Amino acid sequence: MKKPLRLQLEVKKNRLRRRAGEVLREIGRVIFLTGAIVFVTATLLIGYDQILLSPYLRVRETVVKGCKELTEKDILSLAAVRSPSNLLTINREAIAHRIRGNPWVQKVSVGREFPDRLVIWVRERRAVALIDKGNGLYLVDDGGAPFKRLETGEESDLPVLTGLVREGIVDEEMMKKSLILLSDIKGIKDGPEIGIVSEIHGNETFGLSLFTDTGLCLQLGFDEYQNKLKRLPPVMADLDRKNLKTGFLLIDLSNPAKINVQQRNILEPLGPKRPAGTGKEFRM
Repeated sequence: MKKPLRLQLEVKKNRLRRRAGEVLREIGRVIFLTGAIVFVTATLLIGYDQILLSPYLRVRETVVKGCKELTEKDILSLAAVRSPSNLLTINREAIAHRIRGNPWVQKVSVGREFPDRLVIWVRERRAVALIDKGNGLYLVDDGGAPFKRLETGEESDLPVLTGLVREGIVDEEMMKKSLILLSDIKGIKDGPEIGIVSEIHGNETFGLSLFTDTGLCLQLGFDEYQNKLKRLPPVMADLDRKNLKTGFLLIDLSNPAKINVQQRNILEPLGPKRPAGTGKEFRM
């Protein structure tokens, strides 16, 4: 049996009232949440702005660590930290990038120490030799990379590597062997007195030859340098007994089973004329 029309209208009216109430409550929730978000956002922005303007987070000190060849003044000049700068917003990567522009810098990191200190850690390259590239001498690091040209007026007491550049390209294998030889020289204790290593010359046919400031040349070939150098003491002792340790000497150690000694008036490498260099760090 159908409900009276009046009753049907009342039911529909009540239903609409309930839906309208639900819609109003949803609208209220949205307005409340929107207001809360606006309030929180505004509070955060104001707080962040206050932090940026706070004098307590301004960079008041920049500390540099790890310098040997470069000075703290050099690094600070490269860093170019503007004053006043806020410790939170300062661009650390941009500072590191500027510092890496110096050829002595191998690695750099920039950190914060709250509330007002910037710390720069620098790892420098360690120069172990010079290399003659035809157009000048370049410092070589312990990884075998030429990284800086030796400018006019600059001095270095490192040994010079010659004969390793062909058509403008460094022979990486010969470079590696040269660095091994320098390492082996430093590893020898209580060896014979042969002077300071001034040059190591590379040759595709004969391998490496070592020159000292006393006029001595040691032909060492391509490998087993430490074992070959250990065969030198009895040779030098024999030359001393025979009073032959004067002038220029060529000692061929490339075949340890058959060591050959020659005395020569002039001793120059097969490559270009030797640059002046003294490797005081590499003495036997």
